[in-house]
Amino acid sequence: MVEIQDELGWLAAHHDRFCAIRREFHRRPEIAFEESWTSAELARRLAALGCKISRPIGGTGFVATLKGGPGRVVALRTDMDALPQDEQTGLPYSSANAGRMHACGHDGHMTLLLATAELLVRAGPLPGTVHFICQPAEEVGRGAVAMIRDGLFDEIAPDLTFGFHNWPELPVGTVAARPGAIMAAYRQIGFVLEGQGGHAALPALSDDMYGALAALITLMNTRMRAELPGTAFAFTQNLGGGAANIIPARLGVSASFRYVAPEEEAAATRIAEEVAAEIALGFGITVRPEIVPVFGITRNDADAVGLVAATVAAGDRGLAWQDAERSSMVAEDFGAMIEDRPGCYFWIGAGMERGALHNSHFDFNEKLLLSAPQLLADVLRAGLCAPA
Repeated sequence: MVEIQDELGWLAAHHDRFCAIRREFHRRPEIAFEESWTSAELARRLAALGCKISRPIGGTGFVATLKGGPGRVVALRTDMDALPQDEQTGLPYSSANAGRMHACGHDGHMTLLLATAELLVRAGPLPGTVHFICQPAEEVGRGAVAMIRDGLFDEIAPDLTFGFHNWPELPVGTVAARPGAIMAAYRQIGFVLEGQGGHAALPALSDDMYGALAALITLMNTRMRAELPGTAFAFTQNLGGGAANIIPARLGVSASFRYVAPEEEAAATRIAEEVAAEIALGFGITVRPEIVPVFGITRNDADAVGLVAATVAAGDRGLAWQDAERSSMVAEDFGAMIEDRPGCYFWIGAGMERGALHNSHFDFNEKLLLSAPQLLADVLRAGLCAPA
């Protein structure tokens, strides 16, 4: 049996080494489906530990397999991509790629996975097989689906699949999840407004395009917040208006809509269609709603959540389990990997000392490298030993 304190001591002794690895990933961020160096470097390090590396799956994705005995099969997924934003941390290992930044902690996630793999290798033969799923393009919601369509689950057949994320909203030392929906679905709800444009000096000869847009935004906000209070809806983008002396003939606006129940999506679609019709009638223009799926709901298997919770509670790691009271309105494409198979996605508390996710000042909290890999290793061990 592997002793928790022995592994925690080993992680402490190697903390500087893993911090250096994490900082190198941080310094060289790559965005969705462009993770060529990231993928190759992660695969190189996993191969050096004895993992078998698969063919490329879903573009820059791959699977690293640690073969054990004839027992059960489990998988652990990490995301690899960065965000298209400039870093403003001023750190010595800041992004060297302009307009690219690991502002969500995926650099830390890859390092946690590497440390986990190394712990498992050090401990000796496993009773079953562990697959490390290294996924591209999580930030745009297309990486998991790309891997699945490219035959991910033809290559591997895990009995349980686990995913995780550093979570600044929770204090360091806290691990949390919930059965059922834990991460929201994400849809873009857009509207295209078309009418008669013209000279700004002669507004009576044109349609009131911006009046219509303003009325649409107000009405949509009012109805969504009144009729779907448990969801998250916010306008985020607008298109049109290219010159100060021209009333545009075409305007566009787009909103982010997050939800965790299918009936909420149906209701939002109905509201968008009704608002579009009302604005079109009131202003004598054409208004067309456009709804684009981005992420699906991430739903946890209850038994898999119970396994993670029991693992957290079973050892002296300085970690505490917390039942997540509600789903997050943040979206995550890991849900596609466990949609038709059991799995658990859980949060590892990172504290707010490094800032919120997707912030240009964010930096992964390296304290997680001291204990989270040991937890992840034990979660995988528990999954291998779980009853069929």
